[in-house]
Amino acid sequence: MDDDEDVRAALDGLLESLGYRSKLYDSADSFLAAKAVDDVDCIISDIQMPGTSGLQLAEQIQGHEKPVILITAFPTHDVQQRASAAGVRCVLIKPFDSEELIDHLSAQFG
Repeated sequence: MDDDEDVRAALDGLLESLGYRSKLYDSADSFLAAKAVDDVDCIISDIQMPGTSGLQLAEQIQGHEKPVILITAFPTHDVQQRASAAGVRCVLIKPFDSEELIDHLSAQFG
C-alpha cells in the first residue's frame, strides 16, 4: 500500500509480472477498514502515509504472522528499531532496485 498512485501501479505491475496477485490500498487505514489482513500472504507498505503509517500498521498486525516489507525514503535508526521490534522482514530504502524486493519475496515464497 502506498498513498502515491504511481507507486501502487508500479508495484502492482512488478508483482503481477512475477506471478503474484496483489490487492492495492491507498492507505493503511483503508487496508485495516477492509479487514484484509487475513486475506493476504504478505504486506508491502510505504511507511510515510497520511493517517496510520506503515510502521504503525506493522505494529498493529504483529500477531498475525504476516510477512511485512516496508518502504521508506527516511531510514532513521528509530524506524529500523521499531520495524525490527514489530517483526518487519525488511525495510527497503527509496529509491530501491526492484531486484531487492524480488529477492525478499523469493526468500519468503520461493
